[in-house]
Amino acid sequence: MQQIKIRLLWHPQPQFAGYLIAEHEGLARDAGLDLKCVPLDFAKGPIAALLDGDVDFAVASPSHMLESGRSDELVFLLAIQQESALVYPARRSAGIARPADLAGHRIGVWPGREDLELTFMLKRAGLALDAYERIAVGDTVAAMIEGRVDCAQMTTYHEIHHLEHAAGSLDDFVLFRAADYGASLLKDGLIARRDFVAANPHIVQAVVNAALTGWTKAFHDLEAAIALCCRLRPDMARLEQEGQLADIRALALAGATLTQGLGYPDLKHVRQALVAMAEVEGHAPAEEGLVDDRFWRAAPEAVRSAAWG
Repeated sequence: MQQIKIRLLWHPQPQFAGYLIAEHEGLARDAGLDLKCVPLDFAKGPIAALLDGDVDFAVASPSHMLESGRSDELVFLLAIQQESALVYPARRSAGIARPADLAGHRIGVWPGREDLELTFMLKRAGLALDAYERIAVGDTVAAMIEGRVDCAQMTTYHEIHHLEHAAGSLDDFVLFRAADYGASLLKDGLIARRDFVAANPHIVQAVVNAALTGWTKAFHDLEAAIALCCRLRPDMARLEQEGQLADIRALALAGATLTQGLGYPDLKHVRQALVAMAEVEGHAPAEEGLVDDRFWRAAPEAVRSAAWG
């Protein structure tokens, strides 16, 4: 068996249920591949690990691709989630009611250039980059609760629930969403190096097939997916695991999934990230070749269904 590594954006959890099922059920073994999901490493982001050859695939976003400065070496293969999973809670008690009120405030962001959507949203809301301070923190919930920041980026399936629990309620928070400002950006996708794809099309096809099969299983058999995630992340309560998978399912069974099929690497996500870079940074790489949907189209029809109802 040839081991193939898929770098995750975080620890094993329902956010990656389909990839975890593909690994633990050996869904690529018929192709001679042993899939291995590699958890986060704050010392090196997923795209850096991919470009350095530490892993063969990475779960990352079109924004990650573009901001690497080496997007011409990468291709976007799958998009399981079809909507942005990010939300930005801000304290009403700090005098914040709209994005413009964030001027002069500190905003918690994850380390490693994870804030393109935030910057894009605030620019469209009329805030210049130097009007607020971005604070890189590994735990945005703790930073908010401890008062180190007055706003922070969080996911709808993880951090925002922790904030609600830690604060007792969300009554003191206004929730900003980039979609309200036409600035929504996709968070997760499956990315590979272009040279790897060209040299190993059979491996790429097997991994795409396994990933789509894993996600189809996860969304059809929630109990089995939760059982696996609970085994891999015993520190997470089962109720939290169930809630996260439900949130991920809702993000996935939307947009292009319902018109094209599960996992469709919609070019619009890359184009939106290009618009964000152009508006925020004043430049953006070329669009050509950033998306490769051949492997999605060649996958079995049963695992790229659009019939979710």
